[in-house]
Amino acid sequence: MDEPKSVGWKETLITVLIVFGLSLFYAIIRYNIVRNVSFDNLPLYIVNKAVALSATILIGLSFLLGPLARFFKKQFIPHLYLRKHLGVIGFGVAALHAVMSLILLNPAYYPRFYLEGGKLNLAGESAMLFGILSFLIFAAISVTSIPPVEKQMHPNQWKLVQRFGYLAYVFVLVHVAIMGYGGWFRIESWQYGLASISLISALFIIFVLTMRVLVIAFSKKS
Repeated sequence: MDEPKSVGWKETLITVLIVFGLSLFYAIIRYNIVRNVSFDNLPLYIVNKAVALSATILIGLSFLLGPLARFFKKQFIPHLYLRKHLGVIGFGVAALHAVMSLILLNPAYYPRFYLEGGKLNLAGESAMLFGILSFLIFAAISVTSIPPVEKQMHPNQWKLVQRFGYLAYVFVLVHVAIMGYGGWFRIESWQYGLASISLISALFIIFVLTMRVLVIAFSKKS
């Protein structure tokens, strides 16, 4: 179902504001309130966590609308036109996360990713590698989503490039797992039952990928 572009962007903006607002609220509660992280770290360090979660959710929603429309046609087919909007905005938010992370990337903020001499250790380099790979793939996908570029591509080529987004999303899963897996299993990191943002991101990615696998499985049976 086609909708006016203005309506699509309006709904996308509302979705972005809701996702970011909830992400920031959760980040402030978990880190500033519950874990007593100084509010001096709010403008960049805490906001970056909310930005990272928002990017993961927005990009995931752009992937998720297809499978949801496959299983719940009446509810989600009318909203399929939002996939491109959410994907492009999600990449923009991911780009913001990349810039903020580069500013924060030092032993003072992430000591467990550095050796004594100030060099990144294996975990630190691996996390950065998968983050960069996912960013580059999403960048290529976003470029092919620009109407003039899309028109110059064969539909099969365009679909192939878009499907690489799932590979990039797997790379994001590896990235967040390396960044936060250590805290997933520590009792003290689960104060008041509040999971880390990296774990929430990982679970959301797994859910999105699982839905995609289910679509493929049901398509083969039908």
